[in-house]
Amino acid sequence: MKEKLLNLPFYLICLGLAFLAHGVFLYQWTRQHYMIGINDGGSQMLPFKHLLYNQYTNGEFFYSFDFGLGAGTFSELSYYFSTSLVFLVSVVIVFALESLHAIGSPDVLFWANAAVWINVIRLSLVLFITARLFMYMKITRFPALLGASIYGISGMYFRHATYWEFFADAFLWLPILIFGIEKVFREQKPGWFLFAVSISLIDNFYFSYINFLLAGLYILARLAIRQEPNETGWLKAVAVFLVTGIIGFGISAVSFVPAVYAFLNNHRPDFEQEIPWVDLTDNILFTSRFIVLPAIFVLFLFCFSLYRHKTFRLFAVLGIAGTLLHFSPVAASVFNGFSAPQYRWEYFLSLVAGGTVAAGFQHIKTLTRRQFAVAGVLTAAVYMFAVWMDQTFDWGAQSTALILLSLLLTFLLTLAVLQFKQPSVKALLAGFLIVSALGFANIYQVEKILEDGRIEHVNKDLLTSSGYDTAEVRGLIEAIHEREDGVSYRIDWMEGVRNNTPIVQDFRGLSAYSSILNKNLLYFYLYDLQIDMGRESVSRYATLGNRANLHSLLQGKYAIKEKGDPNVPYGFTEMMSSENYIVYENGNPLPFARAASVVYSEQQLESQPAIVREHAMLTGIVLDGSEASAALPAAKEQTDAFEVQEAEATFRDGNLAVSGDTGGIDLVRSDSAFAEGDLYVSFRLEHISPNKGFPLTVNGYETSRKANTSIYRTYVDDITVRIPAEDTIKIRMPKGVYQLTNLQIFEEPYTVLQEQSQKNTGLQALSIDGSQVNLSYDNSADEKYLAVNIPFERGWKAAVNGQEAEVLKANYGFAAVPLSEGANDITFTYRPPFFYLTLSISLFSLLIGGLYIFWSSRKTRI
Repeated sequence: MKEKLLNLPFYLICLGLAFLAHGVFLYQWTRQHYMIGINDGGSQMLPFKHLLYNQYTNGEFFYSFDFGLGAGTFSELSYYFSTSLVFLVSVVIVFALESLHAIGSPDVLFWANAAVWINVIRLSLVLFITARLFMYMKITRFPALLGASIYGISGMYFRHATYWEFFADAFLWLPILIFGIEKVFREQKPGWFLFAVSISLIDNFYFSYINFLLAGLYILARLAIRQEPNETGWLKAVAVFLVTGIIGFGISAVSFVPAVYAFLNNHRPDFEQEIPWVDLTDNILFTSRFIVLPAIFVLFLFCFSLYRHKTFRLFAVLGIAGTLLHFSPVAASVFNGFSAPQYRWEYFLSLVAGGTVAAGFQHIKTLTRRQFAVAGVLTAAVYMFAVWMDQTFDWGAQSTALILLSLLLTFLLTLAVLQFKQPSVKALLAGFLIVSALGFANIYQVEKILEDGRIEHVNKDLLTSSGYDTAEVRGLIEAIHEREDGVSYRIDWMEGVRNNTPIVQDFRGLSAYSSILNKNLLYFYLYDLQIDMGRESVSRYATLGNRANLHSLLQGKYAIKEKGDPNVPYGFTEMMSSENYIVYENGNPLPFARAASVVYSEQQLESQPAIVREHAMLTGIVLDGSEASAALPAAKEQTDAFEVQEAEATFRDGNLAVSGDTGGIDLVRSDSAFAEGDLYVSFRLEHISPNKGFPLTVNGYETSRKANTSIYRTYVDDITVRIPAEDTIKIRMPKGVYQLTNLQIFEEPYTVLQEQSQKNTGLQALSIDGSQVNLSYDNSADEKYLAVNIPFERGWKAAVNGQEAEVLKANYGFAAVPLSEGANDITFTYRPPFFYLTLSISLFSLLIGGLYIFWSSRKTRI
């Protein structure tokens, strides 16, 4: 009981350190500047928190039609916050405050304001938990706190917490996981390891993968470096880890399995660039944006007599291994799922560095001055080597001066501890090291995050201004909402390149940005319909390329454009306007659910252009793998009617060399017979230069392409662009060498769309309530299928007139069900993939886990 009472003041110390560590960001908060990344922070973290909070507090936990065209948020946002325990606790607290009217209804700006406070609380828990881990490993309280500070008050924490806040949760679970490992080795008690495995898998499947790799490294080191004379034998320990890990996996199944399924059902091009085994360019002693090792850690590594102490030896060996792994992009790729190298795992290096310092500090008095002198010379040599290797080293940088000063003071104070052997001098060294950690953390916040990361620009003005949340556009959206009484209309609008604008501005749109998205929708955009999104990039979809057929098919009823923007879809007419924007309304809307008997197959359409696929979806239904029952719709190809002319370029056999600053080709039509409608211009375009992205324009339409070396490149080089009917098509790009092939031009007079929009619909009623859609359809024409605008993904079930019906993949990325003749009452219900099965496994595993822990505790007492 006494120990527990002592925990509160100790936690308050950790809380105080967490406040001091966030000094810069807390000051920024008083100026209405936020601890949020300018890119992913504003484009993903804030919108997803806003979306999930509204869902959870309204009793919807699984699906949202407000996320892009619709998505299972429980599984697809599990990489972010849907199962993040820190976020879930935040939701409970915020909802309680809202219910008590202590705060207003939380919006995106609220979550921006709350970010620094959530990060302070999280860091205080990181410090407290890590210090308790070190104390359990028989390191005394003050050195344990010092080691925890080196772990938590590190650049990596602030980098994670600012740019991708959910990354910082991993700082909590890793020390708990290691604590669980130690409990197994030292006491044969598996409870904490079971808890750590379960909580890691539930919280975030991606970082549980990283943490389990790191835990594996730690277990290997522990098997080699025993800490206690009566530890659990290696065979028994491994057996406990395996059994407990399996039970932990079972407990987490209800969260982990749907998350992994969503990851596997995602689409992102493989990383095809060569990954080197070794890269020594990152300077982790001076300038690294990932981790800067403290001088005391380097010094202790060369104090060879400290290796006699087992705890020090364990952490030092892991610290050396972690440092070596830092310089291997291959290792960074392994930790990122064998994809592009990412250095998100290096909080482990901070942890073992903290453990090394804590254990070394505890035994510092055992060092002799001669041992210190040798360690000092070797440490100085390592720093000199780091300077020599760094081709961009800046002697005049403020951080350089501070690091060299810290190195000097570390030497002097360590020497003073060895010379005078007084507790006060040792306390002075510890205090200096903690103050240094706090100082460097705040310097890191200024230099690496505020300045280099441009976070200094993330403030209230940005989050309420044009480019993020334009008040003028919000007014137009509210006017649309007041005008509409339907539940399925969508608005084509996006602030700049922020694909999650619909979430921020509370409307159903046509864009989404997330590391995990429904593969069917991504294929629909990238390959099946070749929809250009205005910029090439992975993990997102946006707009519909101003293609009127697709707008009508997907309930794109409104489009908001800046005044003067010529890219208005065909058939859209001005409905209202403001000072800078115009709202256009679709004159050819189609219903949410459409019946069809004419069936086309994806295989039948595989070699057809995008316009034919659009017409197939308009006149019938496209099913995957079914036999075709009708001839394909006709398309009016007019490629031969256009003559190719060079424009500040030479074009021969598909090779295009642009000699001017901007150039390309003109496609000139000899006759002007086609004036009403659009042209679809398709071609394959590849840039020969590997290192440069470039803008591309086709008449008034603008888009951009990534560099061949970019990790965000889609590798989709087949482009289809819709433009209003013109006699001349101007394709332009910057100076360079390109390959432009497979050129095709089609006329689209929209007669098919107009015919379909004038048909009477059998849709009698429609309601959308999160993960359930109810509709009534009068199938008096005895059609075979009903296609609905619900993105197809595993988890949807349907009932037609009370009887279970198969949910089919239709129109490349959407759902359909077979129809009965006459009246059809249809219910679609979504639950995460394998939800009920995994829920049963989780509950059963929880029971087994409880019995296993009870049995283990009884066995250890006997």
